[in-house]
Amino acid sequence: MHLTVSLHNNDGLGPKYDHNFKLSGVVYSHLKKHNTEEAGAIHDSHKRSAFVLSEIHPVSKKTGESWFRMGTSSDYVLKMAGKAFAPSTKITVGAVEYQVTGLTIEEPVVRPGEFVTLSPILLKDKKTNQSIVHDTPGYKDTLEMAINAQIKNYMKVEGTVRVIHFEPQAVRNRTIKGRTVLAQKGRMLLDGEEEQLRFLVNHGVGRSPALGFGMVVPGIPLEQVQMIGFAKVRR
Repeated sequence: MHLTVSLHNNDGLGPKYDHNFKLSGVVYSHLKKHNTEEAGAIHDSHKRSAFVLSEIHPVSKKTGESWFRMGTSSDYVLKMAGKAFAPSTKITVGAVEYQVTGLTIEEPVVRPGEFVTLSPILLKDKKTNQSIVHDTPGYKDTLEMAINAQIKNYMKVEGTVRVIHFEPQAVRNRTIKGRTVLAQKGRMLLDGEEEQLRFLVNHGVGRSPALGFGMVVPGIPLEQVQMIGFAKVRR
């Protein structure tokens, strides 16, 4: 399930460039206000992907309007978030103050096909701890291995998702606890079981989903992409 939180800034300001980690702190602190014990449990288990966060996205042609999205498979987390970000709630992300203007809950239609990042994917080399982005040799294969390792770790089944194609977009510099990492935005063509693809949509791709990395949403279904060609699919 996805919860979209609509935001308004009275001064017409949009999100700061590097805000992912700051947004995750705001989300956790507001969850904590409504249920300290459960929020603490979520925080302690963040590596198990309790939820995934998008970045804050400005609304086109609407000055001061923006939104962010949370994905989770937990009805309880969704209810907590709905209470924590009720309309009229004020939040400050970095130096920008927003007021929540609305909430939308939806269950994305998930099937093999195009998937687009709403927050950049964070991958790291286990030996060097260096960020892995699209120009790293074998990026597509590394991405596929990371996806299927996540599925095996969390769903306790063999991951069978295939990354057919990855089209890179921007590489983002992001700060986590004072350290700069590189994270990759883009869109990809994935094939696999719908249950496993739904896990990725609700819990993210790659590392640190609860810190605002790796949120993806489904786009054009595979059959349509095969008919018109992936390069012609534009969002």
